[in-house]
This record gives sequence, C-alpha cells and structure tokens, in this order.
Amino acid sequence: MQGPTNPTLRGMSWWMGIASLCALVRPPLAGAHEGPPFPILMDQPAFDSRVSVWADPDIGEARFFVVLEPNEESHANSPLEVNLEVVPTSGRLDPKLYTTTCTDQRSHRQFECHPYFDQRDIWRVTVQLVGPLGRMETLSTEVESTPAGFGVWDLLVYSFPFLFLGGMWAWALLRRWRQTRAPTSK
Repeated sequence: MQGPTNPTLRGMSWWMGIASLCALVRPPLAGAHEGPPFPILMDQPAFDSRVSVWADPDIGEARFFVVLEPNEESHANSPLEVNLEVVPTSGRLDPKLYTTTCTDQRSHRQFECHPYFDQRDIWRVTVQLVGPLGRMETLSTEVESTPAGFGVWDLLVYSFPFLFLGGMWAWALLRRWRQTRAPTSK
C-alpha cells in the first residue's frame, strides 16, 4: 500500500503522526505551582549583611526564602541560624516558630522554610537571625495568604487559549485539505 502522492497530504500525514505520538506520551506529574515567590522584604541590613525575604504564601504549606548577602568583610558575623515566626494579625492563633534549612550559594546563603497557613488571612512574619554569641536581630512584615488554586479548573482556564488556537489551526488545515481533494469542474 502506497502513501499519499500529494505533497500536501504527505506533509499532513507526517504531522498527524507526530501529533498522535505526542498525545500517547504522557508527561510525568508535576506538583502544583501557582507562580514564583515574590519579595516581601528587600535588602534590609542585619549582621553586616543584606537580608531579603521571598514568599509564596499559599494556604496550606507556604514557602519562604530568606536570602543573606554578606558584605565582603562580614563573613565572620553572618548568622548561624534563621527562624521564622508566623502569627495571624487577627490574634486567633498563637505565634508558631519554624526552623529553616540552609543552602550555601555562590555569593549568598539561602534559608528555606515551609510554614502552615490554615486559612486566608493577613499573617505577621518575623524573621529571627541568630548570630555569634547568641545575638539576635529580627525583621518583621505582613503578608496575605493566598488560595492554592482551583485544581482541574486552573488547567482548563490556562489551556483554553492554546486549545482554541489549536482548534482553529486544525479547522483551517482540514478545510484546506478538503479544498485540495474537491474535484475541479471543467
């Protein structure tokens, strides 16, 4: 059995084969992610360093990153420990202290923490920097916890423009293909 002899049909069957293969291959599942963390404190001085706090304050498990950028001569004074205390500004819960995990980067140290936000609220976030000899410095700010998303509905809403354009493209391709197959009248 021979394939289509028309070059347009040959090209279309090749693309249909690729599209079918892509539809059969399922990508691995990815964790939910609404967007990148955003800065809530930037370049605040502490322990001869600049401290920045980035947050992804989703309801449930939130993510906070504390970034310490030391001055050239301040490596000896850098904090040994960073803790994060969160409390709703309404006062309905007691403050809860979370420890962070540290990862050393090229030019800075990054501390990561995953506090739990039980509902949408304004939360006071206090970063405790514990340095040499037990000296402590604190930085505070407020952040609003955000809903984690709508699950499957997010996928539908975000994929609609791509599906719409893909449908329009397929419709135009099918229409063109039908026009090339239509018998010409003489």
